[in-house]
Amino acid sequence: MNMLTRNQFEKASAFIKANARRLDVSLFEYYFENGSAEKVIKELGEFQNEDGGFGQSIEPDFRLAISSPMATTIGLQYARELRMNSEHPLIKKAVTYLLESYDTEAKGWQGVPEAVNSVPHAPWWNYDVEKGHCGTHASWANPNAEITGYLREYSEGVPKPFLSFITKLALQELQDATIKMEMHDFLCFQRFAETLRDEEKEAAVSKLRKSAREITGHNAEDWQGYGLKPLQIVSGPSSAYSDLFKEEIPAQLDYEIDSLSKEGSWNPNWSWFGEFEEEWKIAEKDWKGQLTVKMLKTLNDFGRIETRNSM
Repeated sequence: MNMLTRNQFEKASAFIKANARRLDVSLFEYYFENGSAEKVIKELGEFQNEDGGFGQSIEPDFRLAISSPMATTIGLQYARELRMNSEHPLIKKAVTYLLESYDTEAKGWQGVPEAVNSVPHAPWWNYDVEKGHCGTHASWANPNAEITGYLREYSEGVPKPFLSFITKLALQELQDATIKMEMHDFLCFQRFAETLRDEEKEAAVSKLRKSAREITGHNAEDWQGYGLKPLQIVSGPSSAYSDLFKEEIPAQLDYEIDSLSKEGSWNPNWSWFGEFEEEWKIAEKDWKGQLTVKMLKTLNDFGRIETRNSM
């Protein structure tokens, strides 16, 4: 069993502090250095616009300053990690934005606006005017299922009839989804399922468990390319999906420790395929910081950092 050595941890720490966004630096400090949640929330607020939505390139692969539902899901992923509640002004503003940006005709949210085409972005975020959506928005689930989860989690101020309607729609979409669903759809449904209770949660998790192994890479060869890895599904040892990957989780933890770069980072295994090359360098740096903080948190949760106790 591999362990991340203390020297490796310190190298990763130095990389984060020298290269990551202030948001991710503060999150690292929150996890490992008794940093305050308030500092992370302050930095998170720098990515929130006046309309309550998130933008300002919080999703590194599209450099859009204005708000979008997709960027707002990223902001709320940080909020959930910090266990923020519905009464916080940042959450209230984000919920207001989501309610106001809901497309009644489409019964959901448009991931990104057409304006994304006017800024540097990864090819898969290009907005197809004829289709009326970007390349990642091929199904209802992404980002609608995840957004529905946040409206449930932060339900103060969300009209109950609307919340009931959108929850039923998400449940139906999950029921109708194929077992071999697209990886981002799975992750959106998984985040949605975390907000359910009792029989609804049991049914949703059961459906997702049937899909999990079908859509996940199981060995180092799979993990080198872009695709879903077990640790993206299994957030920690107590995960409802951990028993599905009893062999893969220890193997991936070993693999990830071996993958730490010489500069002390975990790096994205994707690129923008030669487009917007200078801006990609900025986005790649943002990703390195974010991914490194996340991987250190995961390694710590699984007791894989030398001389560190679990948090």
